[in-house]
Amino acid sequence: MPRNRAFSEPEYSAEYSADCSVTLPSDPGQAVGRTHEVTVRSSGCCLCLPRFMRLTFAPDSLENLYQTYFRRQRHETLLVLVVFAALFDCYVIVMCTVLYTSDKLASVAVASVGLAADVVLYLLCRYGLLPDRVTRRLVPYALWVLIAAQIFCYLGLNFARFHQPSDTVGWQAFFSFSFFLTLPLRLTPIVLITAVSCGVHTLVLGVTIAQQQQEDIQGAALGRQLLANIVIYLCAITVGVMSYYMADRKHRKAFLEARQSLEVKLNMEEQSQQQCSEYSKIVFSWQHS
Repeated sequence: MPRNRAFSEPEYSAEYSADCSVTLPSDPGQAVGRTHEVTVRSSGCCLCLPRFMRLTFAPDSLENLYQTYFRRQRHETLLVLVVFAALFDCYVIVMCTVLYTSDKLASVAVASVGLAADVVLYLLCRYGLLPDRVTRRLVPYALWVLIAAQIFCYLGLNFARFHQPSDTVGWQAFFSFSFFLTLPLRLTPIVLITAVSCGVHTLVLGVTIAQQQQEDIQGAALGRQLLANIVIYLCAITVGVMSYYMADRKHRKAFLEARQSLEVKLNMEEQSQQQCSEYSKIVFSWQHS
């Protein structure tokens, strides 16, 4: 029986001819005979990154297969991000209700709408009511937009007249870090959407505070406070990138183990079929002798 080509023994391609071979140090014994499958990119725009952050599979088709496997493994974590968004709305509703005033009504209404949207999205993803293509390609970005809208609505409605440079910075940093742990996307899109969210959040805070303090604005103090926000965001992104690569390393090891198990099973089936074929030939020759 021919092997599945997706799991056949990979060969070096021209694209990876300049890559150097490494093994996963966490499991040196099982990597014997397969060290050429995991390589370190020696070309491209990420050469400044450490070696463990440039792991890839050769050939390119095997890397694409792994990326599909990796995103499917992280689909369940997407539900965790939906729960985080719902808990944020619950926090807004509770805080506005405890300290309720007439100007809190808009915040409660928007948070309630966001909570309903989170519940609907959770049910759709949990029970697979959406097409697989939509779930894989649109839902992560839709959830990002929903979370960003919730944060900006909370910023604009709850702190309407008393904006400070630290408003909702903690929530923005928390969700920025959560994106790296939960979104079933490649690293580049996650970094881009996180950078956009943090950049827009910093810009909106700066412009809003500058407009509110036109007469007695302290530009140097405001600049230092916004710079501190940027440092917080950079720290969250850095830790998120490290967490992403740690998860990637873990899944690469699991992917190789699953591939090896499948190949062992296929080899056993081939040997079993060969033995059955030889046995059938022996029986056939014995019957006609």
